[in-house]
Amino acid sequence: MKKLAIYTAILLLAIGGIGSGYYLSQSADMEPTDKLRIAMSTTPLSAPIIIARQLEIFKKHKIDVELMPFRGGHLCFEAMITGQADLATSSESVVMFNSFERQDFRLLASFVESDNDLKLITYGTDEKPAITDLNHRKIGMVKASASEFFVDAFLIITGQHDLNIEKVYLPPQDLGPALIAGDVDAISVWEPFGYQLNRAHPDKIYQFPSKGTYNLSFNLVSTQQHAQSHYRQHVKVLKAIDEAQLFIAKYPLQAKQIISEYLKVPLNELEWTWSDYVFRLSLNNSLLSNLQTQGRWAVAREKTIALSVPDFRTLLNDKALRHVLESGKED
Repeated sequence: MKKLAIYTAILLLAIGGIGSGYYLSQSADMEPTDKLRIAMSTTPLSAPIIIARQLEIFKKHKIDVELMPFRGGHLCFEAMITGQADLATSSESVVMFNSFERQDFRLLASFVESDNDLKLITYGTDEKPAITDLNHRKIGMVKASASEFFVDAFLIITGQHDLNIEKVYLPPQDLGPALIAGDVDAISVWEPFGYQLNRAHPDKIYQFPSKGTYNLSFNLVSTQQHAQSHYRQHVKVLKAIDEAQLFIAKYPLQAKQIISEYLKVPLNELEWTWSDYVFRLSLNNSLLSNLQTQGRWAVAREKTIALSVPDFRTLLNDKALRHVLESGKED
């Protein structure tokens, strides 16, 4: 609690608060506090939401947020669709795959991006391997996910799209053990699995240079109905996230300490990927282009029974986001 009080005091200075008693001094006749449940993936990518909750920024904006932790954006999305949560955090890949099955959800905003979250890794080699060394080799990946899309995109970008590889589909937590056991020759895996492998086998792990191959975005998603009927709440949530991102920019060390404690992740593990994260609110053409690219890939590779790509523009609802960004310019 002492640490939380210190972080809160720092935050109030950072965002122009009016004193440590700000949250407690709200008068009784002000608007009532709204309650909202957010299904949140337990990854550092959720940092702005965690910080907004831990530093009570949500409360400043008169919204009582309950964080519901899940291991993966697909589980968060499912919790939102089934009514267990009001909002969910999700990568654009989860959005893409679900869009082939349903159209009753909306993308409210992206709040973090990374162009280096996925890695293509080999093990046990004494010499730096070439991409062509993967010819006729087994590559472990998570089926119909960003992990599989990343492999195909990487081979295309490096001019090796005709490489003959054998795809071995595994759950993400089984990829590392399969690589070490020699069941596969390389794996496509997201963080923190790459960090964990490098830490456990520092002299045996080789990561192919792939920064910029795939641009992951983490997004805030709601059902279509919730987006239509809870616009005011969504504005509050996004304003709080925006202020949390300001705190991250001004006080990165304190931000990492908060995330480390909340997720029970060592600080050195956070440092491994933190510099790759770009924390900002957006909902732009790059996200739409990314969705379309992945959608075309899913159709071409028959990862879906659909014969055409959905119109992803219909899934974007930037009304609350535009309000927040425009009000920020006025400030």
